[in-house]
Amino acid sequence: MIISLKEAQIIDPKIEQDDLDAFEQSVRELTSNNFQVKQVRHNIKWVGDQSIMVDSDIRGMREGDTIEINYTQLNDGVYEVISIEEGVITLKDELFRETPKRAILTLVRYPADVKRGIKKLIEYDRKMSGKIGVKSETISRMSKTYFDVNASENTDGYPKALLSFLDKYKKMRWS
Repeated sequence: MIISLKEAQIIDPKIEQDDLDAFEQSVRELTSNNFQVKQVRHNIKWVGDQSIMVDSDIRGMREGDTIEINYTQLNDGVYEVISIEEGVITLKDELFRETPKRAILTLVRYPADVKRGIKKLIEYDRKMSGKIGVKSETISRMSKTYFDVNASENTDGYPKALLSFLDKYKKMRWS
């Protein structure tokens, strides 16, 4: 989770968790960067309905953190931590029960400027949602012209300038 739903709703009360999940997925795809903190990585012993047991003392993670699970059969993905107790991590989302052979979980941490950039995108959505498609508007002697967003100047429906905060986090995409 890049920013919480509560933080986002301060900017736009109409935003939903699905929107924030889409922002997170877009950031990870556009940068080819999973923002993992590889120093905070644990091997997974088993996966329960909403919990994970790891094979070591859990250090470097807190409630509210985001983790990424890899190398399971059914549960690979990004999840939010609800609680941590004696080797067991409880997650916000439901999981499929399994005992993976070599699965790992890794802490995910987004830099402050990525968080700020997402807030700017939410603000842009709030301000511009009713103005998409309007390039020029004239009422009496007052005229407004909005930014022209054509195919070469936008990414994921946003002006490229708004997404420039991601440039420094882009990694090479290896197939």
